[in-house]
Amino acid sequence: MKRHRLVLEGGDGAQLRISGDQLAELLAALKEGARLALRFQVEGISNPPGPRPRWLEACTSQMITGLHAGSAVLELEAPTLEEAAPEVFGGTGQISLLEQEEPLAPPGSTALDLFVAVLREIQKGDRPNLRADRPLLEGCLRFAKVPTGAFCGISLGPMDAAGPTVALNASDIPLLEELVLQTPLPQTIRFTGKLDTITSTRPSVTLLSDDGEKIQARLPSSVTTEDLRALFGQRVVVAGVAEFRPSGRIQLIGISQIQPAHGDDELFSEAPRAWGSMPVFTPAVQGPESGVATFFGTWPGDETDDELITALAAIR
Repeated sequence: MKRHRLVLEGGDGAQLRISGDQLAELLAALKEGARLALRFQVEGISNPPGPRPRWLEACTSQMITGLHAGSAVLELEAPTLEEAAPEVFGGTGQISLLEQEEPLAPPGSTALDLFVAVLREIQKGDRPNLRADRPLLEGCLRFAKVPTGAFCGISLGPMDAAGPTVALNASDIPLLEELVLQTPLPQTIRFTGKLDTITSTRPSVTLLSDDGEKIQARLPSSVTTEDLRALFGQRVVVAGVAEFRPSGRIQLIGISQIQPAHGDDELFSEAPRAWGSMPVFTPAVQGPESGVATFFGTWPGDETDDELITALAAIR
C-alpha cells in the first residue's frame, strides 16, 4: 500500500468544516480521475465501451486513513498496481512480435500516481505533445472544479514527499475547459498501413503509417492475435473508430474490421487526422496594396467624377 495526501486548500484553518455533498464529490472525482488515467495508460483509451475489467476496480480502491483540519486534509492509502492486479502488472513487460514492450506502468505506481502525472502534463501547456483523450480531460476538469465556497484549490500527491505532487486552482480551469473543447470527438475512419506489432497478451496491435507514425489499435473480440500472424509485416486496411488527442493527432483506433490491403485501399494510406484539425486552405496575407484593399471603397469604372454624376442624374 502507498500513502497519499489530498488537500482542499483554504477553508477555516482552525477547524474542519466541509459539506457532505462536497466531500462526496471530492472522493467521486478522485476515483473517476484515477480510473480514467489508469485505463488510458494501459489501453490507450480512458473510457472504452463495454464493462469495466475487474482489475480496474481493484486498482482504484482507496482507504481514508485520516481527515484533518488546516484546509481539509485527507490521508489515503491506495494499493500499488502490482499489489492490486498482479496478473496484469506483475510482469516486467508484455511480449510481442518484433519487440519487447515497456511495462504497462512505472513499477510501484498507484492509479493516483498516474492521475497526478496526467494533471502535471496538462499544466505544462504542451498541447501538441499532450497524450490524453476527451473523457480523461473531462475527468481532470471535474476534479479541478471540486473546490468551491471557502475552498480555493486542491492538491494531490504521495505522503512524505515520496514523489511528485500536483496543485490546482481556479486559474487551471480555463485551460482544462479549452482542452476539452479542442479535443475532437471520436470519428469513423479507414486506414491502410503495415501491421508492425502484435501483442500476445493483449488484444492490441500497432500499425505503421507510410510516414513512420506508429498508431495503436484495439482488436474486436471476434479477432485474436493468433488470427493475425499471417498478416504480420504485411499491408492491411482497417475500419473502425478513431480516438484523438487535443492536438488532433490520432491516439487509438478501435478496429471493427481488419483485412489484407489491395490496390484501391492505398487511397487511405495517410494517417487519419480529425476533421477540422487541419485548415482547408491557408489564406494569403493581405496588405494595403493587395487583396480587396486594392479596390474596396473605389469606383470600379474608368469614368471621371463629373461623368459619373452626369450619368446618375440622367437616370433619375
